[in-house]
Amino acid sequence: MLIGKAAEIVFVSTLLALVGVSESKIKEYTPMIVKYSEKSNLEPELVAAVIQVESSWYPKAVSEAGACGLMQVIPKWNPKKDGTLYTCDELKDPETNIRVGTEALRWWLNQANGDRDKALCAYNAGYICFKKMRYSYVKRVMNVYYTIKNK
Repeated sequence: MLIGKAAEIVFVSTLLALVGVSESKIKEYTPMIVKYSEKSNLEPELVAAVIQVESSWYPKAVSEAGACGLMQVIPKWNPKKDGTLYTCDELKDPETNIRVGTEALRWWLNQANGDRDKALCAYNAGYICFKKMRYSYVKRVMNVYYTIKNK
């Protein structure tokens, strides 16, 4: 797991080279990615790969399925601690979205007993992945992940 300012700079540089997103966006989101990845015991590279595949770093992205923000969080499947639902506008806030998205990804990893591929599939498509894997999404995320990790 990345720790410290030097590692954060390497992470930012790698992302800039990889995804072609504006430097200001990457620099803005990197501290949040690192913070919430650590809180959820996830690799920041994996979270960045999910963001790249889900939204291409566009914080106001909304899918046809109603998924919102950088990590494409679906409000009805990710309620607040008090049980109320996030609005899509709340989930368009990068910090809220990364926090909720990393918590959801950690939850799926726990449900999948640490099987990263199954957890990524389920993050994208739900429990169906525990019966039948959908490899195209997993492959896309893992390709980005390995590109970031191996830079």
